[in-house]
Amino acid sequence: MNIKELHIDGYKNLNVKLQHFSDSIAFIGNNGSGKSNLLEALSLIFKSLYKNEKVSFDYYIEYKNSNNNVIKIEKKKSQIEFFKDDEPIIDIKDYLPKKVVAIYSGEEDRLWKNIYEPIYIEFVKKINKTNIEKIQNSFTPQMLYLNKFYWHISLLSLAISDSIDNKKFIKEVLHIDSIDKIKIEFEKNSYDNYSNSPTLEFVKKIDKNNEYKLSSFAKIVSDNGYIPDDVFRHLYFAFTPKKSKIIKDIIIKFNKHLTIEDLSEGEKKLLLLKSALEFAEQEDSLFLLDEPDAHIHINNKEKIVDLIEKYKINRQIIITTHSPTMTQAINEKELYMLKDGGIIDKRKQEIVSDLTDDFWSKQQQNAFLASKKDIILLVEGKHDKIHIQNAFEKLQDEYKGLDFDIFSLGGEKKIQPFMLGLYEAGFNVDVKYIAIYDNDKAGNDTLNKAGFEKEKDNCGYRKLKKDKIAHNNFFAIKLPKPKGFNADCTIENMYSVEKYENAYKQALTNASGHFSNKSIEEISESIKLNSKNILAENSKQFSKEDFKYFRPLFDLIIKIKSEKIDQSKTSKQVKENHQNLFFLKRKNIEAKGIFNKNDNSFTLLKGSQIEKRFTSSTKENYKKQRNDLLKMKKYEEKENFYILQEDIKFKTPSGAAKFVNGGTLNGWEVWKNEKGKTLNEIYRNK
Repeated sequence: MNIKELHIDGYKNLNVKLQHFSDSIAFIGNNGSGKSNLLEALSLIFKSLYKNEKVSFDYYIEYKNSNNNVIKIEKKKSQIEFFKDDEPIIDIKDYLPKKVVAIYSGEEDRLWKNIYEPIYIEFVKKINKTNIEKIQNSFTPQMLYLNKFYWHISLLSLAISDSIDNKKFIKEVLHIDSIDKIKIEFEKNSYDNYSNSPTLEFVKKIDKNNEYKLSSFAKIVSDNGYIPDDVFRHLYFAFTPKKSKIIKDIIIKFNKHLTIEDLSEGEKKLLLLKSALEFAEQEDSLFLLDEPDAHIHINNKEKIVDLIEKYKINRQIIITTHSPTMTQAINEKELYMLKDGGIIDKRKQEIVSDLTDDFWSKQQQNAFLASKKDIILLVEGKHDKIHIQNAFEKLQDEYKGLDFDIFSLGGEKKIQPFMLGLYEAGFNVDVKYIAIYDNDKAGNDTLNKAGFEKEKDNCGYRKLKKDKIAHNNFFAIKLPKPKGFNADCTIENMYSVEKYENAYKQALTNASGHFSNKSIEEISESIKLNSKNILAENSKQFSKEDFKYFRPLFDLIIKIKSEKIDQSKTSKQVKENHQNLFFLKRKNIEAKGIFNKNDNSFTLLKGSQIEKRFTSSTKENYKKQRNDLLKMKKYEEKENFYILQEDIKFKTPSGAAKFVNGGTLNGWEVWKNEKGKTLNEIYRNK
């Protein structure tokens, strides 16, 4: 199955509206953003549909199954409607996911207790009923819950598989060279609870011995007509019930003396995920993965994404994460950011990703998008952020009406392009962005060259300027120098001289004895950086009065806060930019660009995907022309396409479309806005 649209309204903090076009969905968000609530809501929806129960919240879900049927389910208040290929139907049972599989690797068991356990218990009860033949082929419940208790079952099922991929996974990912012994502890006193069940039949086939070598266990399984999928399902069923297990424990010895517990956290989570995707269900199933990368080594996070890639066909996989590394590995079109139970507008994600791709991780981008403050400070480096935060924490009782978020952009030269990008995209027009530059030569040079208007009437700030227009929600200021201070001023000079002097002395002491095989420049740079780090750490313990020189900075921010934004001008710009953004989607590539209605030019934007291959009718001279242009531009090479790392301007929309496609296209027909309207429909047909 593939979910195409999902709306959830009224479950805890959720107000989700999602349109989706791929086999995997990844939700990134900070704690409290609604990630876990979303997985709970989906579990509740399908539990209610399997069991003909009611849920308290409204929802709409649309998905396509492996038979290409489009299934729509809408619940409003007390009414619920089902549709197959837009035709109403009465019974939805045959069109629901074959399985909903939740994979939780932590200690949390609320989801199990409230949703999955009742389904499992009812399934167990059916085993002893006379209609056993009706469930003979249903080895597991419709809703499966897998956590750390299933590591042994997972490894055993993979180990007896003949699949080269599974053998490779065991050897290269888990680093298991040989499985030496399998020990199974049977609970024969509980066999009566499983009368006539296929699981009991399987267990009786293997309970002749308590210990096996891998080869002998695999033989008894295959001789009785079982495959690894059967082993996984039967062992899950035999091992899960708390009070009526018929298999109490499984211990696997490998690499001579190791057990599952000797695997790393990352390896165990990859093991659980691999077996679930391999054996739990093959098609038309929904997999819910709650932060599968939590608490594992950074090198294993990308392996999770690689592992999932092989199992996407005809299954819907939903992941939650707050890991920048994991997020960076996920395809952009599969990624959705959550904030306060809602999904942040995809266009905003793309804008911030384009503007900060070189210096912000996806997690930092998410923090920026999730900000609720009406003032955002943009500073040069991490130390600026630390000192301003510490100062405001001590002085905020003097500034009752002031609140802000602060973000470091990694250098003075990155601030103005970032602000200009936000302005041109019409981003958050009710927020004031304030750039804070060092009051030194580098800061002054950047301010004078970077497209800010000159300061007026000693107001203390400048405004972003483009096309001879000053923009009323983008500001730039220099650090106000402490009284009597005449030298270049960075954030470290915002304290009395003794504070930095003490930090410098400590850094010098730390460096003593570590000068060997280092240049003077290396030594000086190391001491300077260490002294800055020490001052930043020490500032956490400073008194309120130690931050007295920060008061003029906060006074200036208050002054800017009070200046009114010309909403009419800003709204016009937002509308204009929204109208001029167009998209081109062809097979496996997506591109986006800005149309200039004044001269009909078209700017292909950074992040656009460019088809590697040319069409059969493309002439050799154009192939050379496009290849030469690509060589002059920054791009990232993938298997089937290139990804632009900078914008390219074309004279016509068709020129841009041809470049993307590798062959002639009518740009007026293929470039469409977010509502699906072509350039022709918007401009020429008028």
